[in-house]
Amino acid sequence: MKNKILIILFLLLSVMANAQITTNLVLNSRPPANLSEWSVVKGIITYIITNQQSPRKAKIKVTIKATDGTEVSTTDLNQAKTFIIPDGNTILNATSVFPLEIQRFTGKYQSSINRTGKLPADSYQFCVELVAEGTFAPLAPAQCRSFYVAGIQLPVLMMPVNEQELDSKKAQTAIMFRWTPLVPIPNTVVNYRLQVFEILTHHQPVQALRSNQPILDKVIIGQTQYIWQPQGILGFANEVVKDSSALQLLDGNTIKRNKGFIWTIQSLDALQNPIGIEGNYEGRSEPIIFKIK
Repeated sequence: MKNKILIILFLLLSVMANAQITTNLVLNSRPPANLSEWSVVKGIITYIITNQQSPRKAKIKVTIKATDGTEVSTTDLNQAKTFIIPDGNTILNATSVFPLEIQRFTGKYQSSINRTGKLPADSYQFCVELVAEGTFAPLAPAQCRSFYVAGIQLPVLMMPVNEQELDSKKAQTAIMFRWTPLVPIPNTVVNYRLQVFEILTHHQPVQALRSNQPILDKVIIGQTQYIWQPQGILGFANEVVKDSSALQLLDGNTIKRNKGFIWTIQSLDALQNPIGIEGNYEGRSEPIIFKIK
């Protein structure tokens, strides 16, 4: 009987002690799709711990679940950092709460993280729990919030249009490139990498994109247009060729080729990583060909 009373008393004291630690979680409901950005962008995660007792050693456990309850990931507590929670309020951000390197993902979610750095488009539940060092016993109830990862549509190239022929004199002065923004527009600025490649006579357009050095390689921050001033880079003003690929008769003895180019936009996140999608992990938009007459 005495032992039972002692056990009940111990449990009661434990509950009372744990009740002196309270937590609160603030989570952006539409965080960046790329999980590596969570520790870079401010305000993604704010975890507030209020301790009304002596300092405690604790670890932070994060669990992510899909809407159907499937476990997406959980923290490897053996690898997790030990925090000393002082008396009063402690405010932690995503860097402390959600270090990606110790988060263990399951099945298709791990595959998606490996390929794109993102979770598949879906709704999820994000739970944070403060646990004791060593025993991993909960020190406060878990705090859970929902968030949503939206499906992404890469930019569509608009200008120059496919197979458009540009006048050589105007093209040497300026070429306007335009494209649609990444959809949905994320909370962070998107970097659009504009690349232009020359299509040589022995190359198919896609070969040029994959094997040639770009004659233009420019990162445009947050904008969806760019005016390029080649200033002789195109190099076609006096170029004479003797092949049968897209030739124009200039006079009785001289022939000249219409030069072909292929351009594309690669969408990059704040860390300059490609914003890839399923089947297109480089984040490159469908390329477009244009020619210089």
